[in-house]
Amino acid sequence: MSYSSDPADYKEEDLFKVAELHFINRMTHDAIGIRLNIRPRAKVVAMCEAARRSGVVQIAVRPSRTTDSGRLRDLAAQVRERFNLLDCIVVHGRSDMLNSPLPDNIREVIMDDICREAARQLDRRFSELTEPFLAVTYGYVTRKIADYVRPQYGVNRNGNVLAAQGVRMLEVDRFDANNIVRDIARQFGAKYACMPIPALIDTKDINVVSHLPLVNTLLKALETKSNIVVGSLATHHQTEWKQRFDSLQNELMQTEERERYMNALLQMGAVGNIGGWWFDDKGESIEAPERSVVGLGLKRIKQLTKARRPVIIAVGADLTRIPALAVALNPLNPLCNVWIGDEVTARVLLGEYDITASVEWLPVEQDILLTLRS
Repeated sequence: MSYSSDPADYKEEDLFKVAELHFINRMTHDAIGIRLNIRPRAKVVAMCEAARRSGVVQIAVRPSRTTDSGRLRDLAAQVRERFNLLDCIVVHGRSDMLNSPLPDNIREVIMDDICREAARQLDRRFSELTEPFLAVTYGYVTRKIADYVRPQYGVNRNGNVLAAQGVRMLEVDRFDANNIVRDIARQFGAKYACMPIPALIDTKDINVVSHLPLVNTLLKALETKSNIVVGSLATHHQTEWKQRFDSLQNELMQTEERERYMNALLQMGAVGNIGGWWFDDKGESIEAPERSVVGLGLKRIKQLTKARRPVIIAVGADLTRIPALAVALNPLNPLCNVWIGDEVTARVLLGEYDITASVEWLPVEQDILLTLRS
């Protein structure tokens, strides 16, 4: 008996489950059938094809790693010099992103390259310190970096990996900082510490929550001992994604609360955030109304960048993040000093390329892009 590979014949959530197990977790069709109680094997095969046809799974070919490597190194050196960075690594990009947002499959391929390079950078930086205290934020990118960490310099039993903020939902969440730090620590043979509170705390409760025994211990380590950061950068353009995508507010706020929260931030001039801590076009911290993220914070991040301690941000293949990234890299008030990204983003940052895509930019974002071209 043959089974349909038409996406319309299946529930979307079922296609997501099968696709994730097969294409991400690399499980066999037989194993998926046993896990999800789908019989026979042919039906699982058909569902995988239906997932591909529906767009749940998309395929792209990664550019050759052997071509134009010298050109990319030269470009990275220009960005490093322009923004006074500790380091910069640039991978292949797609100029299509200047005209419209890249399809998910293309962006995924580029981000894979970026995150692999970020994992290598993290490995090197972690191994350079006698007693590293690595702070890690939540996020899709930091999760991918964690997945690609394969230490080349041996384990570091004196190392510590710290969650930069609390949890986002009741269920186990692979994009949660607490989950990510555990996986990174296991790779490095290091110790780790979780933040046992919600990521967003009512402002009126922050003083009490910050003095809870386990929380207070971790906060002190973040404030005084952290010497490496791996963070994620986002903007208001990413806050309207569906629940299956990463967003700090999704499980912690109702829809009306999220809208009120974001509107208040934007009225105060918010351009982007690192780990949930929002900043304006000058790189100054914006205190979120009603609720705040307890943890590492922008103040500590700035202290580390100015002390030339590595604050690593992997951002690329997404034109909507470029204005916020430009602010984060600003050498006059930097929020990071190690950037791993793609060549198209790099050339926009250097003023060589213009973004022609139709994007609902905030006026402040338009001003930032104009500054890059001047």
